[in-house]
Amino acid sequence: MATPTSIEHPHALSHSPFFDGLRACVTGVLQKPYQSKQSHQQADTIRGIALKQKEAIRSRLLLVKDRLEELGIPWVVFAGAAAYCYGSEREITDVDILVRCEELEKARAALASVDFQGFDLGCGAEIEVAQSACPFFLDDEMMEKAEWKMLFNVKVPVISVEDNIVFKAILQRGEDEGKFDVEDIKSMIEQTEVDLQYLKRRIQLSKAEKRAMPLLRTLIPNL
Repeated sequence: MATPTSIEHPHALSHSPFFDGLRACVTGVLQKPYQSKQSHQQADTIRGIALKQKEAIRSRLLLVKDRLEELGIPWVVFAGAAAYCYGSEREITDVDILVRCEELEKARAALASVDFQGFDLGCGAEIEVAQSACPFFLDDEMMEKAEWKMLFNVKVPVISVEDNIVFKAILQRGEDEGKFDVEDIKSMIEQTEVDLQYLKRRIQLSKAEKRAMPLLRTLIPNL
């Protein structure tokens, strides 16, 4: 007489490794469209916020331009936003504006009613680095070398690529400070033709030979 085949509990199959794996696959397939929809919605939200922020900066930039030009105040965009105009692909987080020191208070008064969030206004400084002071101020030559570029679809005067290189080569701030000076210099050099004679002269005027030249010679061999 044949030995009776043992019959498992009727629910035992539903807990077998095979069915557990099958259930996981089916659940994953069912969840994927929902997760994908969530991801798309989050991406759309982020894009929407970014567009609103850019439009807000654009509106403020137009106001800044109108107010300064109405009063005849010379000005340029410099630092990270200028690096973007010369080839850096980093997202712009703020716009730095440089005016002459004798025009600074006048510029501040002109822009007092403007929402200046995302903007910085200055006239330069004696930048103290590595136990030396490197003067960096807007002067006549710097204004003459400035170029008109499009920034947030607004045509603005931008400091020359050479002067912006000098500024960033003096500072050489890194990611630990939330800055990318060396990376910006590399991008500008790769994307824009550099007047080496003018660059050398501006480095000398800023008394930045010891600070800037060692770095720049690694990036521009014929400097």
